[in-house]
Amino acid sequence: MKYNKIKNKFLNFFKKEGHKIFKSSSIINKNNKNNKLMFVNSGINQFINFFFKKKPKYLKIANIQKCIRITGKHNDFNVVGYDNLHHTMFEMLGSWSFGIYSQKKAIKLAWILITKIYKISKKKIYVTIFKGDKKKKLDFDYYSYNVWKKLINKDNILFFGYNNNFWKIDNFNLCGPSTEIHIDISNNNNNKKKIKQLISKNNNDIIELWNIVNIKYIIKNNIIYKNKKIYSNKYIDTGMGLERLCMIIQNKKSTYDTDIFYPIIKKIEKILLIKYGINKEIDIVIKIISDHIRSIFFIILDGIKPNNKKSGYIVRKLIRRCLIYSYKYLYIKKPFLYKLLSVLFKIFYKNYNYNIKKYKYNLYKLKKILKKEETKYFIFLFRNIKFVKKYIINKLINKKKKINKNLIYYFYDTYGIYYFLIKKICLKLNIKIEKFKKINKNKIEI
Repeated sequence: MKYNKIKNKFLNFFKKEGHKIFKSSSIINKNNKNNKLMFVNSGINQFINFFFKKKPKYLKIANIQKCIRITGKHNDFNVVGYDNLHHTMFEMLGSWSFGIYSQKKAIKLAWILITKIYKISKKKIYVTIFKGDKKKKLDFDYYSYNVWKKLINKDNILFFGYNNNFWKIDNFNLCGPSTEIHIDISNNNNNKKKIKQLISKNNNDIIELWNIVNIKYIIKNNIIYKNKKIYSNKYIDTGMGLERLCMIIQNKKSTYDTDIFYPIIKKIEKILLIKYGINKEIDIVIKIISDHIRSIFFIILDGIKPNNKKSGYIVRKLIRRCLIYSYKYLYIKKPFLYKLLSVLFKIFYKNYNYNIKKYKYNLYKLKKILKKEETKYFIFLFRNIKFVKKYIINKLINKKKKINKNLIYYFYDTYGIYYFLIKKICLKLNIKIEKFKKINKNKIEI
């Protein structure tokens, strides 16, 4: 089953169940004045105010929301490229009940969709349930358990605590117990104990797919309590990652092997004259580029240009990470990201209801913005490499000094010169780097 068909089946299923289908909002967070998020990072973002209305206009909602997770609590930036599941930009399949149906109904809908519509084997499905927390005076989630034990083998039900199965919506004090659906793609016939260990380690064999949250509490100053006037068992927030769903349905071991990323990766191979799936380091570069270009595409298309301020800096950071990895591992010295945009337009433009009449204009505009930023960065990078070389020659070689940790941080913070470039320069100039026990790699990128 292909990407577009998977999306349509989700929307059609919930439409038949009486849900109002909403379009994705902009990826730039504009909807909530008191929400400090720069980007929309979950499907609930544009519907958050529905929780505070006595009579929302729509009581059942479903949508597919484009999300960015680069900053704040949910930050997958440094993981991307090194595993098969996480992305800076992803599409969230979501459904909500605002006082009309309970977690029981939400679980049954999820079960029907996964097993009957998407035909995922019941034997591969494991669910996790909140086991309660005595210190926080939170009860075991009997409600979810009583539903699941009628649908699934008891050996496939696992119990976790507050950190795993209690969900909080950032900045809004909304929270509640969650039940999660996980899929075993390992084919290893793991026992229950092994499955539980794998789930807690966030590995590539047991995939967290769908999260169903009963929003019935509020949390203030770390105290959790129920507000009976607003919340009940019938406020439900659910979310499922589309990339992971495609991976499972298409029987792949990586989201990058699905038909979402396949056209992007093929274009990267063609432009950079490389092959995916042969060399581990090259694969990391390809995965980073194919992930980041999607984020870059949506952020710029929704109105944020690369610059040094807030969300604009995030776009710049994504662009530069692609370029520096390409330079490090492939020695690419010229702009190339802008050439990938035509593929992105083909995959996503119609799906998100952008004005098709502006297609050519927007493609031209985006290419121009991206190429300009890439060119600017390479000029900046090579100019600063020359400067750092001169600095080392004049300040260190003549005085027979080594490069220390503070100087490495200084070169990166001031001139954007990465650690691998410093080592490269030092090798050519035959100058040593002082030995040190620890270095914060997050501060110097790579």
